[in-house]
Amino acid sequence: MSVNRAPSTFSATSRSPTLENGYARDTVASSTSGSIDEKASQNLSLNLENSEELPVYNAKEDPENDPDVILEHLLKQGESAWTVEEEKTVRRKTDWRVMIWACLMFFSLELDRANISNVLTTNFLENLHMTTQTYNLGQTLFLICFLVMEIPSQMIIRYFGPEVWIPVMMSSWGIVALCQAFIKDRSSYLATRALLGICEGGFIPGLVLYLSSFYKSHELAIRFSWIWGASSFTDIVSSLLAAGILQMKNVNGWYDWQWLFLLEGILTAVIGLATTVILPSVRKKHISRVYTPREVAILRAKVILDDDSKVRALERGRHLHIDIKTILLSLFDRYLFPIYFLGFFGYIPSLQGKQYLTIILKSMKFTTLQSNLLTIPASALCIICMLIVSKCSDKFKVRWIFPVVASLWLIPNLIALIALPDNANRWARFVPLTLIVGYPYFHPIMIAWISQNSNDHERRAMSAAWYNIFVQCGKIAGSNIYQARDKPFYRVGNSALIGIAAANALTAIATKIWYTYSNSKRARMLENMTPEDYEDYKLNTKDLGNKRTDFKLYT
Repeated sequence: MSVNRAPSTFSATSRSPTLENGYARDTVASSTSGSIDEKASQNLSLNLENSEELPVYNAKEDPENDPDVILEHLLKQGESAWTVEEEKTVRRKTDWRVMIWACLMFFSLELDRANISNVLTTNFLENLHMTTQTYNLGQTLFLICFLVMEIPSQMIIRYFGPEVWIPVMMSSWGIVALCQAFIKDRSSYLATRALLGICEGGFIPGLVLYLSSFYKSHELAIRFSWIWGASSFTDIVSSLLAAGILQMKNVNGWYDWQWLFLLEGILTAVIGLATTVILPSVRKKHISRVYTPREVAILRAKVILDDDSKVRALERGRHLHIDIKTILLSLFDRYLFPIYFLGFFGYIPSLQGKQYLTIILKSMKFTTLQSNLLTIPASALCIICMLIVSKCSDKFKVRWIFPVVASLWLIPNLIALIALPDNANRWARFVPLTLIVGYPYFHPIMIAWISQNSNDHERRAMSAAWYNIFVQCGKIAGSNIYQARDKPFYRVGNSALIGIAAANALTAIATKIWYTYSNSKRARMLENMTPEDYEDYKLNTKDLGNKRTDFKLYT
């Protein structure tokens, strides 16, 4: 099954191209009919054989009940071929069958990444005769290995498919995670951090690519927020687990942190192994038993009609089409670079609060147990805020405003931390710290933005990887903002974070202005084209992805 983008049929006296979100659509001016039905117009860019005769499909009349046969009929008829209720049923089944397990997969990832902060509340460093500098070196080594594996992992995913490679990654990092229980010295600590980064690198963009094959573009932000909501939920669960497991000090002669690494590592390894048999594949003919053949066809049709660049993601078979040129074009894409910039700087203002939260709480005379439990309110607030802004982003189909909202949230709280005297009530300091960590996290919105504005399946995988690389590089750079000479309340570092937050807001506003200008320029170019010129453009243009004149950048 393959569907390719191809030119629509125009009438010189009645049709002209207009620009909407996504591709240019054809509008019809007629004294009798007014304008073409919006749903039908969205299908004019697809090359479908025998499009003049559109037979009504009846699944009961198809003895084979073949999803590919049904899909062919649905694509010919467009979105009017199925009801709103049918699409809701497909979406609901996909949420239950795909999204819930995707959230559990991300839970597994975050559990193994976050438990190191719980371990810091114990005598982990003292037991291994390590310093804070060694700990920071291990974290930096983890991030470097994580980044190095981003691109190679995407190439493997493109060949074998995410449903094959993601479970391998998860099982691998689960095994490495439980091996951390047997760390004996500085060398074994650094080795396990490096191996964990190698195993986890590429998981996030791979998961993004996988999920984008199941959903329309405007359905992604809220669902990505579920994924990162699972990340914040993991912080809560991790704190609760740590509060209990860390009471096992000296059980069977083991340190408390060894039990934490062992038990949580076993849990993530089991999830990884289970994923090998549970994860559904969109490239399999029937995808999953939960769908009827017609529902399988509706799932594929709605995704293709929303964004026909995703056709390659739905094709069965192996692909190895990513080359150096595709990798570099994705990196230096001028329309994606502002989002990369926001990925690098956007999360730094809250990152330091999250990384140092338990350390700052302990410096405020909270116990180890209290320090772990007091991280829960911030994680819960982050989940709530993220779900709200992601839902608003999808509902109103806007992305750029949310980095601005985050900056307006963060700056007053950073100012409060600077202004509070050293002898201030510890709860007065706890409130702005919690608000900073629990801010409206807009990362899922940026992921959806990248996916939409890539507008090419091959580059979608690479752009998601590059975006994640920029995010991780931002974490490395941000980890150096809080300096030892500035502790315990890091006023100089917080002053720098205020400047970064302000720059993020200005970048988002500038991106909105640039995208709007580019879209207006493209719209004018389309208006100046005759139908014949537009036909020729669609047939012969060498413009790809978001460079196409008939593609409208999402803002």
